[in-house]
Amino acid sequence: MAGWGDDPELERLRGLLQDGWTVTEIDSDPDAAGGPSDTVRLEKDGETQECTSDHLAFHRFVEGLRDEVE
Repeated sequence: MAGWGDDPELERLRGLLQDGWTVTEIDSDPDAAGGPSDTVRLEKDGETQECTSDHLAFHRFVEGLRDEVE
């Protein structure tokens, strides 16, 4: 996983959640190219979005989301 610096994908995910998008699925890929990564799928008004990152801060944030979704 990438380090602790800025992660644009984490900021994008946070923005989508603030705009009312709902998490529909969370996947982890421990064997992704470049290191383990997480993918969050979201839905709002029939549209879907996907955020994927191998960043450590993203992973920690997604772990918190996983607790809320499950």
